[in-house]
Amino acid sequence: MNALLRPTVERRIFYLMLLAAILPVWSGRFFVTGDGPCHVYNARILLDYIMGRHFGFYDPFYSLNTNFEPNWFGHLWLAFFQLFFAPETAEKVFLSGYVAMFGLGLRYLIRQINPESGFMSVFGLLFAWHFLLQSGFYNYACSIALFFWVCGFWLQYRHSMTPVRGLVWALLWLVLYSAHPMGLVFAGLFVGCNVLWEGLLKMWKSGWKKGSLLLWQQTQTALLSALPMLVLFAEYIYRKPWPTGANTESVSGVWNQLYNLGALMIIRNSERDTVRAISYIAIALALGAIVLYLRRRPSPTPNDANDANDANDINAPNTHFLLLFTALALWQYFRQAGAQSLELMMPLRVQLFPWLGLLLWTAGATFPQWARQLTLALSATAMIVLLTHRIPAHRKASELVEDYMSCLPHIADSSVILVLNYDFSGRYFDGREVSNRNWLFIHAADYIGAYRTAIMSDNYEALRYYFPLIWRWERDMFRITDKEGMNFENRPPRADFINFKNRSGGFDLHYVLLLNYDERHYDHDYSREIIGQLEAGYEHVFFSPRGKAELWRLKK
Repeated sequence: MNALLRPTVERRIFYLMLLAAILPVWSGRFFVTGDGPCHVYNARILLDYIMGRHFGFYDPFYSLNTNFEPNWFGHLWLAFFQLFFAPETAEKVFLSGYVAMFGLGLRYLIRQINPESGFMSVFGLLFAWHFLLQSGFYNYACSIALFFWVCGFWLQYRHSMTPVRGLVWALLWLVLYSAHPMGLVFAGLFVGCNVLWEGLLKMWKSGWKKGSLLLWQQTQTALLSALPMLVLFAEYIYRKPWPTGANTESVSGVWNQLYNLGALMIIRNSERDTVRAISYIAIALALGAIVLYLRRRPSPTPNDANDANDANDINAPNTHFLLLFTALALWQYFRQAGAQSLELMMPLRVQLFPWLGLLLWTAGATFPQWARQLTLALSATAMIVLLTHRIPAHRKASELVEDYMSCLPHIADSSVILVLNYDFSGRYFDGREVSNRNWLFIHAADYIGAYRTAIMSDNYEALRYYFPLIWRWERDMFRITDKEGMNFENRPPRADFINFKNRSGGFDLHYVLLLNYDERHYDHDYSREIIGQLEAGYEHVFFSPRGKAELWRLKK
């Protein structure tokens, strides 16, 4: 059997680590992320549209986005899985698939760079869980996983791209487009750096004519398959407004976040030391790769090179194009400081790509056995330590949401529900915060909408034109419950809902759900406004067993 295909200790460790990375998803009934419940809810509505159900109920509130947009990927899969599973299980199946796609894709790409560096994919699994994934940015996360597959396919077949392979690669580009622009842009950057670098290298070895020919051929090959995606992406960019100044961090702030790998701290600040150790391991591996590259025998001079040698090694990528990729990713990262930021949390969205570029460049070096074994041991240790921090928090988050969901039997189908959430981070039943790093519970109540045919007030996705559903302006719940420029997502919540019927054009607000409302909020002016409206127009129908959810129903 080929040595590369024979089972090895490293491969077994990789698959064990992959299972370990999936383990948190199944640690409780609910795997709670910031925006995840909202995605599950919207996927349920999308499934109802596809199946021709409840259109008359949804239509006064939502219009269906008919454009093929980035951010459809996750919704379509979540809708599909809800054909077979309960909403929270469908979400866990989807997230398990993401982790598998990330890990296997990274391993596939690394093996195209250097088949002997599979151990680096074990270390790379530590990057599968990051702040934005825990925030519920599912499509963004999937775009990183798909980035590996698109780039790996290019490296494997860039010099032997048949029509069938070109079609497969075109489909991969379209799937990546459907996920998120971030992975798409960096995949284009990866391929562009590779084409440019190999063309320049060919010029140096074989002269201007042959180098220019290779550069032109590879550019044509890449653009032909990517053309359908490029047309869609150009149309998307034309339609999309690009606000600036959404990030308030300074250059020193984003540098500190980059150096400390802040993107990998996902739930609690207690993860900081382990995450910092991961950054040190990555830097140590990169420094080791520099030494190994310098020790390697020099490449032949142009006079020594010949076409036969070029033909033999043309499919082995020169990994130094990844330094160019990493440098450009860093440049883009620091451009997101302060007023130059294109969108909210853009530094975090970009931060992983310089690290991944460095990791992939490092994989091009052939490390000694002791370095591989040490990396495997350190990676496994870091994974275990992170799991001991995270799994208890995931379980507590699930238990909180289960308490929220206990109100479900008291909510009828075809209902409009206003959610007033007083604590986005979530305090456990003993009073301690579940998360001090991430707003895990900002949309947790939307699991109710996945179980009931319902209009949920905090459907922020419907405010964004690139998601499948869009609020109809006259019944946008954010707008029609607004009071003096504030709404239910204010801290603490504020809402004018007693006049909902008049402001919505005759529609009732059937339920108001209070989450985490306790003595911390009783004396606030906004709380008095809320309670006054509830007592005037609603009746109390349910208090959750552990006191985290309080349901009020419109008086008949």
